[in-house]
Amino acid sequence: MTAQALANLKMKDLAARTGVSREAIHFYLREGLLPEPQRPKRNVAYYSEEHVVRLQVIKRLQEEHNLPLREIKRRLADADFQALTPGDDLAAFEYLFLSLINGDLPSGDRSLADVAADTGFTQAEIEDLAQRGVVHLRGGRLDFRDVGILRSWAKMREVGYTNDAGYDAAYLSRYEALTRELAELEVTRFLASFASLPSDAAAEQASVGIEIANELITRLHVRALADVLRERVRESGPS
Repeated sequence: MTAQALANLKMKDLAARTGVSREAIHFYLREGLLPEPQRPKRNVAYYSEEHVVRLQVIKRLQEEHNLPLREIKRRLADADFQALTPGDDLAAFEYLFLSLINGDLPSGDRSLADVAADTGFTQAEIEDLAQRGVVHLRGGRLDFRDVGILRSWAKMREVGYTNDAGYDAAYLSRYEALTRELAELEVTRFLASFASLPSDAAAEQASVGIEIANELITRLHVRALADVLRERVRESGPS
């Protein structure tokens, strides 16, 4: 975001939009977590959507994830955050949405060798997953989303879901294809329904919706598993 963002919010508006007190906002300004407002006159200050975005992230990371201000400040200085512009509503939405889901904010890319050592996969295995579209390998590096995917897949292996048991790269790529299809459906519907919301409000709406949707999807998944198992039992039973 840039300091040239349209600044038309007074302090009371900023506090009302974010639910953050005037005292806390002044404190964040002093600590460098917020950029200085525009001051056309003495004792007059105007704030922008950048201040709204930052305060939304600060509030959630403090209240729900107990991150210290030092770590929050580091994340707000991240290049991915700085790259956002006030006019880039989808980018702002993406960043805020990630910040509201498990505090999963963008972090620096990691090398293939580093991720392999971290997850226990060989570099060749990760490259195979990249060729299948399960993770994205760019210039020999993976982003934080891909690292998370590999860590979860490594946990599956640790509890017995191994290549020998049929849980190989091809199996995981089927998962990726199914989740991609679901994501296409969800994003298309969400943007059609909530495109008029400001990025901070849209991110909040999405974060609430995805938590409920994940619960719903889990229940549908378990019910489907029970149905399929019941059908297989019937098929294998005496005629």
